Amino acid sequence: MNSIKINVKVVERTDLALLVSDGRKEAWVPLSQIEEVIEEPGLFGPVITAIVVPEWLAADKGLQQLHDDDTLDLFGSVA
Repeated sequence: MNSIKINVKVVERTDLALLVSDGRKEAWVPLSQIEEVIEEPGLFGPVITAIVVPEWLAADKGLQQLHDDDTLDLFGSVA
């Protein structure tokens, strides 16, 4: 099973899932399906900047892996 890393901004969270945006689309991703959470230091503590999920889940949710020619602006949108 292949996994992919998706750069995201967390919009909302519950005990069971994260509502994330990849800069193009928002989707609820179950915490049980997230293989890895990548965090970076933020002003008020760690901030989730990317998640690693199974490729099938990303395709099902319509989330896209960030490509080398895409860049994120300061607010997490693709520029």
